[in-house]
Parts: sequence; structure tokens; C-alpha cells
Amino acid sequence: MQQGIVEMPQPTRRLAAIATQRSRQRGQAYAEYLVVTSALIAVLLLQPGDIVPPFTALLSGFRSFFSAYSFTLSLP
Repeated sequence: MQQGIVEMPQPTRRLAAIATQRSRQRGQAYAEYLVVTSALIAVLLLQPGDIVPPFTALLSGFRSFFSAYSFTLSLP
């Protein structure tokens, strides 16, 4: 055994390998989330030529849903 190097038992090495793999998976999930979120934001903010922009349509849909929801709540 070399000085400064600690020999780990087999189960400890296996757990360390699993922890490293999970860390890599978390990093990959974060990258995928970032790509999907960026794509959705780009789609919502891009304004095509002669139709209603998607962001405006989304806001209009939320307003319509909220007014129908509040109307339903106000019924006896």
C-alpha cells in the first residue's frame, strides 16, 4: 500500500461508484430541463407573421379559463 492512499472495502467502492453515477444523471437531467425550457420560451416569444402570437394566445386562454372558473365558484 502506498502512503496516503486508503484501500476501501468492496461495498464502499460500489456505493461510491453509484453516487458518482447519480451525480452524472442529475447533471444530465438539469441539461435536458434547460433545453426543453429554453425551447418552450423561444416558441412562446417568437411572433409569426399574420397570426396571433403564441404568448398572447396563452394569456388570453388563461384569462378565459379564470373568468369561467370564477363564474363557476360564484354559483350557489
